Amino acid sequence: MESRGVGKVLVLAGLALLLATGYQTITYREHLRLTQQQFDGLPLTLLAQLLTAVAVCALGGLNVSGTLRPIRVSDVPKTVVARPQRTDFVVFNHRGGLLANLPQLQQLPMVPEIR
Repeated sequence: MESRGVGKVLVLAGLALLLATGYQTITYREHLRLTQQQFDGLPLTLLAQLLTAVAVCALGGLNVSGTLRPIRVSDVPKTVVARPQRTDFVVFNHRGGLLANLPQLQQLPMVPEIR
């Protein structure tokens, strides 16, 4: 249970770092605009701070989630799907039924199914 508490703290710290990095990026862009300099990219310090914030958030998320367990095939029940599970979307009245009755289409050779 302790690792989840540490994970929550890490996530909050990472989010705070992300917000601080975003604010610093906005102020950097405003500074460039006021001094009429062209934006060529973010300084390396802001990029390093951004990568650190993402890494801290990822570590916190892994700690909050707990231990990862593998999915074993024997745990999943084997089911046979005989019909679609979402019967709300099955449509029987569609324009394909009208196309089957057209004389032009009845004269066309049938295409064999490829299996």
